[in-house]
Amino acid sequence: MHRAGLLILTQPLAKSRQQIPVILDEISQMIKETLYVHIQPNTNKINPVDWTISKVPCTQEIQNYIREFYSSSASRCMTLDVRILLGHITNAEISVKTLMHKINKGYDTVLFDNYGQNSKNLSQEILGKIKEIYPVETTDIPVLQLKNLQSVTLNESLTEKESLVKTYDFVALGGTFDRLHSGHKVLLNEGCLLCDKKLTVGVTEKEMNQKKVLRELIEPIEDRKMAVKHFINDIRPQIEANVVGISDLYGPTITDQSLQLIVLSEETVKGGTLINEERKKKSFSQLEEVVINLLEDPCHAASEEAKVSSSSLRRRLLGTVYNTIQAPGPEVPDSPYLIGLTGGICSGKSTICKKLQSLGAGIVDCDKLGHAAYQKDTPAFKSIIEAFGDGVLSETGEIDRRKLGPIVFSDPSQLKKLNGIVWPEIGRLAREQIQQYEKEGKNIVVLDAAVLLEAEWNKMVHEVWTAVVPQSEAVLRIMERNGLSEEEALKRVKSQMSNEDRVAKSNVIFCSLWEYEYTQGQVERAWKLLQERINTRK
Repeated sequence: MHRAGLLILTQPLAKSRQQIPVILDEISQMIKETLYVHIQPNTNKINPVDWTISKVPCTQEIQNYIREFYSSSASRCMTLDVRILLGHITNAEISVKTLMHKINKGYDTVLFDNYGQNSKNLSQEILGKIKEIYPVETTDIPVLQLKNLQSVTLNESLTEKESLVKTYDFVALGGTFDRLHSGHKVLLNEGCLLCDKKLTVGVTEKEMNQKKVLRELIEPIEDRKMAVKHFINDIRPQIEANVVGISDLYGPTITDQSLQLIVLSEETVKGGTLINEERKKKSFSQLEEVVINLLEDPCHAASEEAKVSSSSLRRRLLGTVYNTIQAPGPEVPDSPYLIGLTGGICSGKSTICKKLQSLGAGIVDCDKLGHAAYQKDTPAFKSIIEAFGDGVLSETGEIDRRKLGPIVFSDPSQLKKLNGIVWPEIGRLAREQIQQYEKEGKNIVVLDAAVLLEAEWNKMVHEVWTAVVPQSEAVLRIMERNGLSEEEALKRVKSQMSNEDRVAKSNVIFCSLWEYEYTQGQVERAWKLLQERINTRK
């Protein structure tokens, strides 16, 4: 297979549109990473000597063709990064020289859909013409024919009226753009296709993402902005890509008077109305609107959205390796394989731990070890008395947590002192239990610890796994379980490490927000993938 391909489509659009599924099915067996698509319709019968890349009018027919191509790619080659090149599709006067640009990911093969009488004459001469517009450093590039198109029954009566599409100098659109997918590409392509000068793209951040599903897994704002900018520059470098972060619905649309058009999805139509209301208050011109249909996700689970969405993609990351697993430190034993499991209060960590135990893992319960660390005649017991005095003892001479609690929770320095005594002792006891599991023949041991990261016990394990739920869900669970007020529950949640900080330091993420079976499925997936990783080490 080739890493990246440049597909040249030469058939009349009505014919080629019927062939899209067949084209993508064949392409998926030839290209593994990136597919660039150049549409040059009605040139399939031109002699290769005379064939050239030239301007293509921006019509409703080609607009619909592009939408359908992306829609089909979402179902037939989901893992392929499909990018339709738009620089030559315009109603403005252009020079062919202005079309030349080095596409971002390059290509190592050129593919044609031409199966006519001239198909055997494709040569280095025609490749040279392509490389003049899309230069690439690779010298030995094969020019290949798609082989399966002859079997397609063509209905030449299926033609659309080639009416020109109105384009605009200044266009706007917005979205989360997390892990750029086909739905995003349709939206961005529409903006690029209809824009002649500057495309302004608002990328949501801060408050705009607070209610997003698994917002902790949303890519950093700078990464998302860069992905959008690179995509625009890749498919239509002739326009300016103005990509900005937005923390409210409006962004630049109510500060930039020059904007003329906003591209919306079916979900954001209401937002377009609100934007125009605000523009009217400022005596700005009303934005014209183009609405894009949502793409159906053919692979969505029953509990996922029916559309292609970043939310579904984030859910599919659960139970997989999210952050790269680094080589363990010298203090981590080769065997057993150690997993550190952590999570905030009411995150579902205990349920996940029970499932891992049922799958065969040995469990080290650090909460129980914490109680053991306070017992009489332990090193930690003596150190606590030395640090906090006899006043923390009960009548029976044991440490009374009700007396110790007010001291440490009212003074961060005192809490740090206590943790400095207790955490190392828990770590020592955990190592002893791990050694016992090794003697028993356990090859996987889970260190179950709410403060795994705070205590730096992540240095004791091969991987860190984390359970998260939204703050609002954690508050509800605490209120129900502990009978606390919302204010008290929220205070407890906010006293912990944030989900974002946990996720940043974790290799595998779980979320118990949905039904019990869905959480169990995440754990089973993680366990299966873990077995594969362990087997590759042998």
